[in-house]
Amino acid sequence: MEKKQEINESKLGYADPQVDDLLKHSIRTQLESLLKSKLTTSQRLQLLQKSFVEAITLVLNDTKVEHQQLTKAFEAMYDQAVQSMALAELSQEVLTRQYISATGLIMSVQNCKHTIKDVYRIQGYARGIDRAIAGKLQNNPSITILYPACGPFAPLLLPLLSYYKDSQSYTSEQIKVILVDVQPGAVLTLQQLVKDLQLEDYISQIVEADATEFVPDTGIDLLVLEAMQHGFTKEGQLSIAKHLVQFLNIDGWMIPQHVSVRGMMVIGETEFNQQWKQVDYSHSMNMSSEAQQDRIELGELLKINKSTLLEMQELELQDGIKVIPANQIVLPTDVADMSKRIFAVYAHIETFAQEGIGQYDSGITHPRPDTSVYIDLKPKDIEHTHFVANSGDTVQFYYQLTGLPGFVPVKVLEA
Repeated sequence: MEKKQEINESKLGYADPQVDDLLKHSIRTQLESLLKSKLTTSQRLQLLQKSFVEAITLVLNDTKVEHQQLTKAFEAMYDQAVQSMALAELSQEVLTRQYISATGLIMSVQNCKHTIKDVYRIQGYARGIDRAIAGKLQNNPSITILYPACGPFAPLLLPLLSYYKDSQSYTSEQIKVILVDVQPGAVLTLQQLVKDLQLEDYISQIVEADATEFVPDTGIDLLVLEAMQHGFTKEGQLSIAKHLVQFLNIDGWMIPQHVSVRGMMVIGETEFNQQWKQVDYSHSMNMSSEAQQDRIELGELLKINKSTLLEMQELELQDGIKVIPANQIVLPTDVADMSKRIFAVYAHIETFAQEGIGQYDSGITHPRPDTSVYIDLKPKDIEHTHFVANSGDTVQFYYQLTGLPGFVPVKVLEA
């Protein structure tokens, strides 16, 4: 009886939900591949290339395209891209390896693959990149684009390049792209996907490297970067940008061209729940005017563009942690219900020439509540992670450049 119980416990201990999910994913991917194996290689490649071109054709369209049409096109692009990933034959370990580096979260290939379905993130970037490329090629016969931390599908560029090739907008003589990712699985998938899309002539290099250490062997005209999560936390966008901005040509551009990270005080129920009950999906176009009026905007915490990155000074603390001094804000004194509000951080992203990603358009622009900040309210049990301040206080913000990047508020004491 005891032996039988030990066996059962062993089985239960092995049934890790994460392992089970990965097994299901592996089985499903293999079954999908079997179902599509009836297609010839030529037919599969045609469907893949067509899906990439159709998705970008929709986002570059200046007339309004319905949300459902966009999501359907992006799902089709994803479905085709994962077939290339299956052909890359990644091991389960390579597919699921996720870790925290010295500068931020390194997402697994498995998690990164879903970003190609993020419609409005890709739309904001693709439209901005398209305008930037047009601007650069007005005065240059060819340009070099660097896309670090690009993930397995390089979703901000590969669909756009597919569109250029299909429409004969720009040739591979005019555009050369360097793709960089630290994950071996991303590199293997990229090699397969680029081959399947027949974009080899546009891609000058696919490099496996840490983007915060990568040194290009040529000057860069466009730096395309998106390594963000909501509230400008977790991933190493700032560390990567600070390192690579130095390799831009004098007249080189960075995309996003401008990021403004801002703080606000909100009523959590209104901001994160009530305003979304009557709409089909979260998006800046669907935000309620009542919720916006109910916010208390605190102002800009940090401005990130080519100029600020080149001028940005690091401050090293005694334990070796590096921080970037951000802005000071004065907490307003005329808010009666301040103690009931939650501090939240959000990013406004301008990719290029008025194209961008608004609040709630993508996971990277969703406001992030920070419940460790208390204004006009003192927690019963103060932890070392809590920040407590009062209306009228001046608060200096710092941005820490660690494996867990994010903002650190510090109260400015009066002399």
